[in-house]
Amino acid sequence: APAPRPAGHGCDQRPPRASHAMAAHEDEDPMTADDQKKINQFSRTNARRHELEEDIAQLKKENEELGDLTDEICLLDDEEPIKYKFGDSYFEVDKSKAEELIEGLAAAKKGELEGLEQELEVCTTELSQLKTQLYAKFGTNINLEE
Repeated sequence: APAPRPAGHGCDQRPPRASHAMAAHEDEDPMTADDQKKINQFSRTNARRHELEEDIAQLKKENEELGDLTDEICLLDDEEPIKYKFGDSYFEVDKSKAEELIEGLAAAKKGELEGLEQELEVCTTELSQLKTQLYAKFGTNINLEE
């Protein structure tokens, strides 16, 4: 005869009964597919916002360096050739051409920076709207902070 099994072991084990906390949770509105889409959108937008903040900081640093470079070029002698990097190569250019190239690069970076700042503003607005919607539905049961 097989040995008797202790109670609660084996295939006939039943899941534990729902606790009071679980029962209270069931009274709340269930999460819908639309809610999940909003949470996913919040996550993606928040990640993009962090990328944008890093890119903006890098561009501001590069613009500052370009400003410093412009100041350094102003101090150089007009006749002294300047080595300017194009891709992987360096070419000698005169002072006025170097200033022109740096001004063009600075203008391009400024335009890129403005575009990123506008995109960051859109992300911030979208995050605010999603937070409002999700906190309105889930209250303290959801954490949308960094």
